[in-house]
Amino acid sequence: MANLSAEDRSQLYFSILLADIANKQKLYDVAQSNYFYAAEQTGSKELSSRAAMVALIERDYNNSLEATELWMASAPDDKNAYKIALIASLAQGHTEQATAYLHQLLPLLPENEDEKLYELLRMASFQEEADFVAFFEQVNTPLESPHIATAEAYLRLKSGQPLEQFARIQQLLDYTLAERPNFLSAIELKGEALALHSKEKRQQYLSQVLQNNKLSLEQTYKIGELLYTQRSFSEALIAFKRVLKERPQDQQTLFLEASSYYAMEDYQKASEHFWQLAKNNYKKEISSYYCADSAARVNDFVKAYSCYEMVPVGRYYMTARTELAQLYAEKDMMQASVNSLRQAQRKVGLDDRQRLLEFEINLLTQAGDYEQAERRITSALQVSPNKPFLFYLKLQLLNQTQSVTEFVQSVKTLRANSEAEQLKVDITLIGANFLQGRNSYLIAYQLIEEAAAEHPDNIELLYSKALAAEPLEYYSSMERDLRQVLKIDPDHHHAKNSLGYTLADLNRSLDEAKELIESAYKEQPDNVAIQDSMGWVHYRLGNYDEALKFLEMAYEQEATPEIASHLGEVLWNMDLQERAIDVWQKALRMNPNNQYILRTLRRFPEAKVLTD
Repeated sequence: MANLSAEDRSQLYFSILLADIANKQKLYDVAQSNYFYAAEQTGSKELSSRAAMVALIERDYNNSLEATELWMASAPDDKNAYKIALIASLAQGHTEQATAYLHQLLPLLPENEDEKLYELLRMASFQEEADFVAFFEQVNTPLESPHIATAEAYLRLKSGQPLEQFARIQQLLDYTLAERPNFLSAIELKGEALALHSKEKRQQYLSQVLQNNKLSLEQTYKIGELLYTQRSFSEALIAFKRVLKERPQDQQTLFLEASSYYAMEDYQKASEHFWQLAKNNYKKEISSYYCADSAARVNDFVKAYSCYEMVPVGRYYMTARTELAQLYAEKDMMQASVNSLRQAQRKVGLDDRQRLLEFEINLLTQAGDYEQAERRITSALQVSPNKPFLFYLKLQLLNQTQSVTEFVQSVKTLRANSEAEQLKVDITLIGANFLQGRNSYLIAYQLIEEAAAEHPDNIELLYSKALAAEPLEYYSSMERDLRQVLKIDPDHHHAKNSLGYTLADLNRSLDEAKELIESAYKEQPDNVAIQDSMGWVHYRLGNYDEALKFLEMAYEQEATPEIASHLGEVLWNMDLQERAIDVWQKALRMNPNNQYILRTLRRFPEAKVLTD
């Protein structure tokens, strides 16, 4: 640099800047030429390494090799220079040159066997034009390098056809392990190779390795970890106990030991181990939760209470608090249950607070303490009078304690006493939903109809009224309301789907039905209800193959009685009666009183599903 003129230095700085910009914009040919120029001028390791790497990415192997020569001249012990030179040579088929670079590279790699293997594999995975499998086999014949043998075995094992290469993989790994019996990566790879035939063979092999007392403590732990991940818990415990004999305070090993006991359903030992871990604040969230869960399973309720209380706010907190409350309730400690939930509500955000409040109300209701449940809801409403969720809880309680007539009057009273228009709509729809759950379909429809009359352009009420009309078979009213929804909001894809499905179900205006449903499908192709509608309209049009495609797609996601009814009908009419009967029987077993599946089966008495 000192020997360069001001003009040359300016050109050099410009070249470096241009190369950096070009590299970021992936203009690799521009980047490579400018990096190479700058490297020649300066002898910089950093610039020559960039030039070599960019040229390699561009598959400009000659320039990559030229850049690595500059790189090696400035940093003769930099392993990465030899890696790139090896890759570039091999990609051009210059095996002899690549071999020379490999011999220069190996002494520069880490002493640790696993780290050395990792470096070789990273190099071998960089450029697909360089055939490292054949190269490693050629340079290691006869076998004399355990690391190269293991690298070749790894590449063959990860290829598309490992079973066809099993004999070679086994030969390589057997050689390596004869030379380096404690080479952990080779042990793991041999287990993986054996698993190509069966998981049991891998388990047996790793268990045999574990009997080798020459393993270091760290290797023993790693083998135990492998067995644990393969769910061989009893064998994993042997490894963990051996580690803990030397390192009794190793918290991670203690944690895996506790987890193994839990997986083996030895809940007594699991609770004891998780208790110690939780007291030591090691992975406290999961340790305290599984301490509680294990203790509860062996009826050690005092420990279970304590461990549940130890669970900090986080992933397991909500589950811990609801399970603790349920446990208290089952032991007739209702006030402790309620207090636990209320204490938890003060520590969490709004959504979780609502979930805990709902759980509390449900517990009180199940216990028959309707008065306390009512007081709790009333108290919450005084603080937040416009929360639809609280009205949901109130109506849920009233639905359990009032007759249908009383409940309808309560809904109307709550609606009348609410000032916010949206809240009135919410109360109406919540109430109607509970009424439908009591099979009071007409009363639910009338409740929505009354509210819709007051707000004739409210899309939510109109759409809900249309859906409420279906079980009553008020199809004219349903169609009218859905068309009104689409008049107000032409992009309402749920209304498009509902109207299209209704027309298809009535077997009329099928072209319009198909157009409506297809429009909805474009908006929400993963919507199961719309997939069902697509199948049903194609069935009505006689496109059985298309119908089957969409109905199977929907059925795989949600095997509802309605979808099962449709799928069975299509299968039946495609002369696939056995499959149809199987689908219908499954739906009937899961939903023996569902009217939709029952109506469908009455239309196909020859299937004899209802008489089975």
